Amino acid sequence: MRVLALVHGLWLGGAQVVTLEFFELMRSRVEFKVLTCEGADFRFLDVLGAMGLETYRVPCRTSSGYPILAIEQAQKLVEWADVVWITDVEYSVAPRIKRIKNVPVVAHIHSYALVCPWWGAMYSLREVCAARCSAWRIVGCKQGFNRELARIGLLDGIGAKVYWLLDFGKGPLDYYRWRRVMDSVVDSIDFFVAVSNATRDVVVSHLPEVRDRVEVVYNPTAHRPWRYVSSLPEERGNYIFYAGGANLNKGPHILLRAFKLLREWGGDVELVMTGTAGTWVEALARRYGVGQGVRFLEKLPEREYFRLMAGARVTAMPSIWPEPFGIVAVESISLGVPVVASQLGGIPEIVGEYGSITPPQPAKVATAILAVWERNYNREEMKTYAYKKFGPENLEKIIRIFEKYV
Repeated sequence: MRVLALVHGLWLGGAQVVTLEFFELMRSRVEFKVLTCEGADFRFLDVLGAMGLETYRVPCRTSSGYPILAIEQAQKLVEWADVVWITDVEYSVAPRIKRIKNVPVVAHIHSYALVCPWWGAMYSLREVCAARCSAWRIVGCKQGFNRELARIGLLDGIGAKVYWLLDFGKGPLDYYRWRRVMDSVVDSIDFFVAVSNATRDVVVSHLPEVRDRVEVVYNPTAHRPWRYVSSLPEERGNYIFYAGGANLNKGPHILLRAFKLLREWGGDVELVMTGTAGTWVEALARRYGVGQGVRFLEKLPEREYFRLMAGARVTAMPSIWPEPFGIVAVESISLGVPVVASQLGGIPEIVGEYGSITPPQPAKVATAILAVWERNYNREEMKTYAYKKFGPENLEKIIRIFEKYV
């Protein structure tokens, strides 16, 4: 079986990290080649090079945040393949692949980009569109985003009103650009792989015609921290770990308010926030009066990052949008650190009994952290759970899907 994997590599996000993990597991099992963009992130290319994978690059451009690969320049690769695997949001190539060769196309669903324009526009920082996407819904989502910015003081009242008006024009424009990119995409994809049941359910609610050609395969990321952590620390530290950076969707402002409550309740606890140094998160903490109790860190090298995570008492993920999966939760549980996270998206499927699921509200997050803080967990049991559910067995599921079409 010959697999051609398409991965844009223009940025190194969660989907690309997961894809690289699949590549690492797959390279001894399947004959495959990688097609990426000429302008791919050098860190991504370095990992591909270290794996020794046969990699090709073509020109790429982006439209509304979607990478458009010049697949016509890789015609021989498409003709070589038994299966083409779209690993992230490179969906626009599907109809053009079919014009080159009627080869099976399997597409990964790491986000909601298949059913609505992605990034902040479609989430409204609260929910994924519950009905089919429309220009009017995009207007509402954008306005919801700006209301959230204004609510926490990152956008002043005048600015919020100006953006609110501008969104009446920007929303339809984003929608019609998205429609142009996604034209005929769904009909050209033979099978879809969703990263969680929650993500699958959202996609099917928008596209009921794909109900019988989508399967859930969890991301195999449980083993990743153990490349950098040799053993579990004997004692957990006296701190909460947060890894969402300054991304508003991850709810750092919710966590800061929850942390303030913990301090007011007399808790002797520290909050460690990676990827937040020098950002609006640090400024907001000072406004909330908790700047002295928080360690604001730059984005850390992976070795330092995972060691810090392994020493935490709890990892907090107060996301205010429905995470399709939640890699941080898997990594934390694999390291024996329980998770307090939002009851949104795919996160509850990960956490299970190894933490607490709560609405992203400061008082409830603080209460959940206290409860988890005082509970004893079997860290080896947590590691075993993570490996079993989010480990290499998921590669076998992907391979079976590929084999179904060969």
